[in-house]
Amino acid sequence: LGAPGLVGTLATKTVKFADLDISTADGARLLYERIVTAARSVCRDSDLGTERTCRARAVADAVAGVGSPLLTAEHRSTSERVEKVVRR
Repeated sequence: LGAPGLVGTLATKTVKFADLDISTADGARLLYERIVTAARSVCRDSDLGTERTCRARAVADAVAGVGSPLLTAEHRSTSERVEKVVRR
């Protein structure tokens, strides 16, 4: 998981998931929670607008990097719920 840091640097955090079975909905959900937590940590020092963008990109990149259909579905579902709340 990576996020832009100071000029020329990239803050990163490793998200381990060997203990999870990501071929199950529960495993994918737990991995997604870990990815979101890591993104919050990596993007914490950004200003508020940049922090949201940083977290969204870091999570999307990590999910894509794993390549799990269930993880991708969890991400889409969560993203859609957030969009509905923001639109209100």
